[in-house]
Formats: sequence, C-alpha cells, structure tokens
Amino acid sequence: MRYNRHMIKMLHLADLHIGMENYGRLDAATGLHTRLLDYLDRLDEALALALDENVDIVLIAGDIYKNRTPNPTHQREFARRIHRLQSAGIPVFILTGNHDISASAGKAHSVEIFDALGVEGVTIADRPRSHTITTKSGPLQIIALPWVTRHSLLTRDDMRNASFGELEAELRRRLDRFVSESAARLDPDLPAVLAFHGTVDGAVYGAERAITLGQDLVMSRATLAQPGIDYVALGHIHKHQVIGQQPPMVYPGSIDRIDFGEREEDKGVVLVELAQGDARWRFHKLAARPFVSIELDLRDSSDPIGRVTAAIKRQSLQDAIVRLEAKASREQLAQLEEAAVRQLLEEAGALWSQRWRSVPSAPSGGVSPRPRAKC
Repeated sequence: MRYNRHMIKMLHLADLHIGMENYGRLDAATGLHTRLLDYLDRLDEALALALDENVDIVLIAGDIYKNRTPNPTHQREFARRIHRLQSAGIPVFILTGNHDISASAGKAHSVEIFDALGVEGVTIADRPRSHTITTKSGPLQIIALPWVTRHSLLTRDDMRNASFGELEAELRRRLDRFVSESAARLDPDLPAVLAFHGTVDGAVYGAERAITLGQDLVMSRATLAQPGIDYVALGHIHKHQVIGQQPPMVYPGSIDRIDFGEREEDKGVVLVELAQGDARWRFHKLAARPFVSIELDLRDSSDPIGRVTAAIKRQSLQDAIVRLEAKASREQLAQLEEAAVRQLLEEAGALWSQRWRSVPSAPSGGVSPRPRAKC
C-alpha cells in the first residue's frame, strides 16, 4: 500500500531518572523530595511543549526511573503524566533502558505494567523488534533497540564457556543483523525511526558513568545509518550531542542535571519533524536546576570568612545546588564555621549546599589530610 508523503512531529526525550534524590531535602508542602520534584517539573515542562506543539507522538528513549525497582510514588507520578498524553490522544513509545530492565530473568521490568494492563496508546519496547505506530498524521515505523543484556547468550549451551570477548562479538553480530534486516523490511513510503538505548561510537560521556547499571556495548554509527532510516533517537548518555547527520543521530541528554559533573551542560528535549527521506530537528532547552561550584584558595588571606562571603555574593545562587571547596590553613579552618557558611549560602538563595571540603595546609615536610565539613 502506498501513502502520500506526510510529516510527523515527534517529541524525543530520554533519561528521565525519576527518583534521583542525591541532593536536596523533603518539600514540606508535598512531602516529596525536592530533587524528585525537579525531575517531575522538567518532565511536565517537556510534556507541555508536546501539547503546545501538537506533536503526533512522544518517544522516550529509556531510563524512566533512577533504578530498576521504583517505589510506588515514583510509578504513580510517571503514570499520571502518561495519562495526560493519553487523554490528549498522543501515542507514547517507551524504550527500556539499563535502569528499567529487571536484574533477574523472569521478573517484571519497571514499565511492564503498561503492557500488562494493555494501556491504549502506550507501546513498551523491551526487546528488539519493529513497530508501526498509528498517529493522527499517519503511520510511523520504529525499529526498537532497547538496552540489551548478555543473559540470553549465557544460557545457550554453545556459549557457556565463551570468553567475554566472544560474547561481545556474538551479541554485536546479532544486533547488527537485526538492524540491517529490519531496515531492509521498512516500507519505503513511510517515515522511519531507529530508537536505541545505549552507546554509539564517538559519543562523549558525561557524569552518567557513575550511575550506569551494566557494562556498555558500543554500537557503530555505520550499523545504525541504514538506508530507509530517517532519524536515530538515542538515549543513555546524559550529554546532548549529535553523533551523525545522515541520518541525524541525536542524544537529547537527560532532562535535569544529575550532579556537578553536568553543571555546564544544557538539559532538554528534541522536537523532530519527520517525513519519508527527511528529518529536521531542534533542541529545546529545559529549565534545569542550576549547579554551582565555588573553588577558593584562602591560604594567603587574613580574612577567610570575608573572602568566602565575597565569593558567594559574586555568584548567582538563587535556587541553586552549591558546592564550596576551600584550601585553607589550620588556623583559617577554625574561622570557617559550618553554620556561618551555610547561612551565607542560604541568604544568597541556594536551595541546598553539598559537603564542602576545606583542605588544610600540610605541616612542613608532610602531607595534610582532607577533612570534610558538612555545609
């Protein structure tokens, strides 16, 4: 069956990490953690964009939750937002990531409930396969490549004694074959997306290395750039980046900052306009929580608390998560009282301050320790 050329508008986002609570405190008004609220607010912002832009489909390229066993509150909050899209008639395509899959064979993964309930308009892609999604602007083909594990290979008798390198080579061979064969079966008259949660060669990692669950299998750009694929929707790496142009291979990045390693990175989502043989996209920045790092060397100062005060006033700290690191002599450390520095940061509008490190000068011929003071 042949279709007239049609344009489909898609919102592409990934790495929601609902449940990340590494900084902040409980919010008195809601009883929820302030960092949980950050991620939910960013997701709300992304979904408001989807509604304002009248998108045809929302594609989430993996890592819905922080961990594989989200608590009921996190599941409830995500389900409420999926219901908002469902009520608007916008289909949702969810690819499972390494934070979503079950750690044990046979156990349900974190988003499997949508499949079990048969939630209309929600597609859960938890295994490599091809899908055709009906949207108000026409059909969209999606080749799904979720986070893959080595478990299926390990259970095969002929692979039980295989080395890690042999397992990697066999898994990559299978995935390469799946992508090429799936692309060969695409309807040439319909737009097509390949959705992959994982690492593509040439991608630049950010701070997510510290929270990655499982070892990465790196896919080649050549494998993903198959004829007939118009756009490659990536997830897993938190830094927004473009890996290739023909077709566009885009990581939207995470929707909020995970830690100070991401303090310079813009966070956002990607709006894509798709037609057969054509894809145009733009990054939309979200209002992510600011992370600010203040580093000072106070060892030549006669007024260390004054220097700290001046440094804090020079920064824009309103609603920011702040880290303060100071090098100081032992005498100066006595003047840097935790309560006083914390009060200065709170008066500057900081939402929360990380443990700060005061590094005392070493005694002659020795190496100083690095005591930590909570700030």
